[in-house]
Amino acid sequence: MTIKGSCHCEATTFEVSEPPQTVTQCTCSFCSKRGSLWAYYLPEQFKLTSPPENVSFYRWGSKTIKHGFCAACGCGTFTET
Repeated sequence: MTIKGSCHCEATTFEVSEPPQTVTQCTCSFCSKRGSLWAYYLPEQFKLTSPPENVSFYRWGSKTIKHGFCAACGCGTFTET
């Protein structure tokens, strides 16, 4: 089962190959502002299908988490830990 996703303008696209390992709601200040749930996948289950230059990253605090967002429309698309 392949699940496809994208940002609002579809410049950033990705696929996941299986259902998520788990789903959680983070309550940190950044995630609370975004109002999102997080679905966790193993790295080998995630595939960025758009050019990497279409993605920008934001890091804050300890800078251990990379929040990916579309460089064109600003929509959050994925996070790397």
